[in-house]
Parts: sequence; C-alpha cells; structure tokens
Amino acid sequence: MILGLDVGGTHTDTALISPGGVARVVKTPTTSDLMQTLTFALSRTLETIPLVNLERMVFSTTLATNAVVQDQLRDVGMMVFAGPGLDPAAFSVGPSYHVIPGVVDHRGVEVVPPDEKAVERARLEITSKGIDHLGIVGKFSVRHPKHELLVHSWVRDHFKYISLGHTVSGALNFPRRIQTTYLNAAISDIHVRFVEALRATLDCLGLTAPSFLLKPEGGAVLMERTLDHPAHTAQSGPAASVVGAMALCGANHTALVLDIGGTTTDMALLLDGRPLMNPNGIQLGPYKTLIPSLCTKSIGAGGDSQVRIDENGALKVGPNRLGPPAAMGGPAPTPTDAFIVLESMAAGKPHLACEAMKSLARPLCSDPRSIAEAVIQRTACHIAEKAREFIEEINSQPVYTIHEVIQGRYVQPEKIIVIGGPAPNFAPYLERALGLPTIVPRYYKAANAVGAACARVTSELTLHADTALGVVLIPEEDFQQGIPPTFTIEEARALALDKLRERALREGADPEGLKTRITEEGAYNMVRGFHKVGKNIRLKAQVTPGLYRRYSF
Repeated sequence: MILGLDVGGTHTDTALISPGGVARVVKTPTTSDLMQTLTFALSRTLETIPLVNLERMVFSTTLATNAVVQDQLRDVGMMVFAGPGLDPAAFSVGPSYHVIPGVVDHRGVEVVPPDEKAVERARLEITSKGIDHLGIVGKFSVRHPKHELLVHSWVRDHFKYISLGHTVSGALNFPRRIQTTYLNAAISDIHVRFVEALRATLDCLGLTAPSFLLKPEGGAVLMERTLDHPAHTAQSGPAASVVGAMALCGANHTALVLDIGGTTTDMALLLDGRPLMNPNGIQLGPYKTLIPSLCTKSIGAGGDSQVRIDENGALKVGPNRLGPPAAMGGPAPTPTDAFIVLESMAAGKPHLACEAMKSLARPLCSDPRSIAEAVIQRTACHIAEKAREFIEEINSQPVYTIHEVIQGRYVQPEKIIVIGGPAPNFAPYLERALGLPTIVPRYYKAANAVGAACARVTSELTLHADTALGVVLIPEEDFQQGIPPTFTIEEARALALDKLRERALREGADPEGLKTRITEEGAYNMVRGFHKVGKNIRLKAQVTPGLYRRYSF
C-alpha cells in the first residue's frame, strides 16, 4: 500500500492506496501545531492497517511557501561573480549582497580569477551582521563551477549553510539562478526542522517505509535528498491536485482542473491528459526561480472564504478566510454557509448559517435562501472569470507539456474536473458559469492526497561538452571529466542517460520500469578563423513526471 498526505491551509488530506485502488481517504483540520496535525491524520488513516504493508509514503508541504509569503526567511549573504554583459549589482537580493571580481565566460573558460582578498572582505562584512547562511553564484557556473567551488573552499568554515548556484539547475539564467540560490539558503533551516519533525513523527508511529516529498513539477524525491535543495519542494500542493485529477479521471482529457479548498481554488490545465509546465520556473513571492513546476494558478476563493457586501451593494467573495464557516462558529458568512441554507450540504449548525445569510440579505432587502443562491452563483462566476484569464494567459505563449513544446495549438478545455471538499456542490454552478460539462471523480475530497501518493520519482540533469576544451560537465552532479576531440553526441546521450539513471535511483526511483529520456539537445560547431576547432554539445535528460504505475484505479 502507498500513503499520500497533503497539508492544506484548511485541511490535511490523506489517502491510502492499495493495488486495487483507493482504500481510504481522511480529511483532518489543519491546526497551528503541524506535528500534532500530522500525527492525528496519520493515526486515523492507518488505523487497523498492518504497517508492514506500507510500501512508500509521499508528503507535500507548503511550509516554505508560507515562510516566503509571511516574510519569515532567514538572512542570507550573497557572493556573486560577474561575466560579460549583465551587471550583477542589478539583481541584488538579501541584506548583504557582494559582487566579487572574477569571470568565467560562456564556454566555461576562466577569464579573470576570483579575488581572494575581496572574498575575505565580503565574508567579514556578512558574518559581522550575524549571518551564517551564504549563497555563491557565478554567471556561467553551469559551464564551469570552478569559481564557486574555490570560494566555497575558502569560506566554508565560517558558515552554517552554503548554497552553490551551479547545483540548483543546469539551465542558464543568471538573475533566476541568483534568486533560486538565495531562496535555497533562506528556507534551509525551516525545511530541515520540518524533515526532522516529520521523521520523528513517523518514527514515533512506527512508520519505516521510504518517505518522499512532492515537488512542484508533480514528481517525488526521497525526503532526505531534499536537504541539499529545499527550494525544490516548495509549492507542491497544486501539483498534487493535478496528479490526483490524472489518477482519478484517466489520461486523455483536455480539461480544466479546479481544486476547491476552504481557503483557495487551485487551477491547472490538462492537454490530452498531460499537465502543462511552466517553462521558466516557479515564482515564489517576489522570487523568480529556476525550479521546474506545473503551470498552476491559485486564487483566494474557497468554501470558507469571507462573503461581504461592498460599498456598491455587490456581493464580494474572498480573498480572505477569517476562520471556519459561521455554521461552525466562524465570524463571517461563507459559501459553505450558503450551501447549508440551501440544504445541499449538511454541516455545523444550520441556524447559525441562516443568521449569517440574514446579515447579508437584510441590506439588500432579500431573504436568506435567495441570498444564499446569489452567494454561490457569485462564487462560481468569480472562479470562472479567473479560469478564463488563466486559459488566456496559457494561450498567449508557447504551450509546454511535461513531454514537449506544443506549437500553434489553442488549449480549449472540453470539460472541467472539479475536486476538493465542496466539489459536488459547486459543480452545477461552475458548469453553467463556464458552459462546460463537469466531472466530479470518486474520492474528490482528497484527490490531492491521491495525487501525492501516486507521484512517480522524477529527476533531471544537463550536460555540456566542449571538444575544443576537452571537457564534459554535468553541473547538478558536480561531474567533470576529460573527453577526446572525437567525442560525439551519441556518446554524450549515453553518458547523460547513465548519470540520470544513477541520480534517479539515488533519489528513490523504482528501478523497475524506470524510463529516462533526452528532452533537449543541440550540437554546434565552433569555428576559429576559417577552421572548425571543435564541437559544443548541450543536452537535457529527464525522468518525466507521471503516475506510479504499480497501482491502478
């Protein structure tokens, strides 16, 4: 059996999957004590289940995202090396940002060595502020990480945690690499505390099956492997919803996925059953990163969103959630209260929901049932408006799926997959608001936890080979070796796939059926004068996100 757990702002959802399908789903209110919530949720889910039958566990967390949103990041010092072109001072981030002399060019050739005295001056200034976390980034470090590694060797004894730019991604994008490296160091303590507490909780409950964390691109990675790159597991909740919709509804739909929670609604698109990818990297708060992610959007409208009347006498839904619905003792009317008044949902104390609707109806000279109907229609219309904007945003740029770039195709969903606690209540209203048929799958209440459980272990790496310099590099692996002038793209492919397989297995991939593939490649002749002097080869290899195939639905 496999276990999935997704921590949301309102509920923590768990799902237990057996070889024959979903065996159990449980929703648990999320409290301010995360470990207490996890213990309660896991105990309820695994009650009467022999623990020896548990094969794997996958968790998703929004702790890092919450820390970004609430500005609770740790101070990080930055040492950045320039290259030709962009001025690194333009991308300053954090309380102690230093541009260090030293240049590696676009081929990975050292042009100016790093200035050790400048590094020491920057180190003294950073540590004098009490900062013990550091990020080191060179503009072309993925073509040669020499400067980052050298500076790391000079300063490592003075810092508790150091994040190196060439290890966060093999892609070129200097501004995003700076921000990703900074973020990686800034959330490292939060992530370490989460992993240690989760591990203690699992040990206390006697749960020893391999533990994974979900990533925002819809894949999973062994929990212990995330300690070096904590930013890569941030914002995984929406990805869990998309994978859950794929698992529960089959793999051929071109559909809009709407996961309606208590606080937010997460949306995504499936194109012929394949989720769309964000090609540049996820944005967390103000930070534009190189972290791969599915293309999702979250809006502040859910079953527990505050409903109010604005100064123009119009109903407004969200974006705030002030607490539980009025029927459950909350301070404000919500869409959930409206469903209770309309008798399409049984929860809490109906007379409190009715009083909440009366408070909205009175200024509008209406009655509780009429205003409840209006609240639901307004919520559905709001979600529909944002969904149309999301679809237009997607179609205003090249469309990337997890497998390829789709050129010249307008993504028009044919149906809506609605999941989340109030999914069956909202579905008919969304059907009218968007003019599309809806699907509410079985286990809709915890589809995100199903998605977490079913996520396949994924991995990716990049390879750069320069036959003129006689070197091949895989920056994510800190791998470098000499190559002869005759090194070919076929040899590069084989090397990249071998290294990817090793990396995927270390990150917890199931060797049975592990599929690796080259997703991007290019080979360019280098000419000096009128003579070819070598070849530059660039590859990206990947284990693609998808469903863990040992289980069926």
